[in-house]
This record gives sequence, structure tokens and C-alpha cells, in this order.
Amino acid sequence: MFSSSDKDKDKNINKIETLIGDGCTIIGSLKGESLLKIDGYVEGNIIWQDDIIVGSTGYCKGDISCKNAYINGKVEGNMFCQEILTIENYGKVQGDVNIKNIIIKDGGMFQGNCSILTCEEPPLEE
Repeated sequence: MFSSSDKDKDKNINKIETLIGDGCTIIGSLKGESLLKIDGYVEGNIIWQDDIIVGSTGYCKGDISCKNAYINGKVEGNMFCQEILTIENYGKVQGDVNIKNIIIKDGGMFQGNCSILTCEEPPLEE
């Protein structure tokens, strides 16, 4: 889910450094690094250096720029992923995406335009 080896995957799962919990609402832009998990509501742009997980109760309304994104909640906005966008079984993405790879699991929904990155392109800036 997070990287090519199970050892790295286990390391990253235990390293959630920023958690926006269920019931938490943030209105405004976020910028940071390390693993971010969103189970609450975020309205604003997210500029993240590492991976983002949007849990099943998570909802993001705004543009997202990150390394990898795993969406099991809802995102309304454009996305830029340097690596992989994974839309999980209950994930919904509405907006245009710029990514290297996309995985849409059975039940996942994507509505928008998709551009596949062929070389290093700069992430979204504020």
C-alpha cells in the first residue's frame, strides 16, 4: 500500500504523524510532511511532501498535492500525486488529477480528467 516492500509498509503504517480525526473540521490550507491521515473534514488546499490517507469518514474540499494518495473517503478538488493515486473501494474523487499511476479498486469512483505524468513535474504551489 505505501511502498514496494512489506517492511517499509509496516514502518509507514505505524508512523502516522498527523491525524485529523473524525469529527474534526479544518477550514484553511495545510502544508507539511510525513504521513497524514484525514478522517475528518478539510476545506482548503493541502500541499503535502509525503503520503496522504483519506479514511472512509474523511472529506476534503480543495486541491491536494502529495507523493502518494490513498482515498477511501471523498475528495472534491484537483489532485497532483508524484507517484500513485489509489481510490479504494469506498473512495470518491471528483476533480482533475495529474499522476504517475492510478489504481481504482472495485467500487471506487472517479469523475474528472486524468493526466499521466511522464517526467518530473513540479507540485502545486500556494
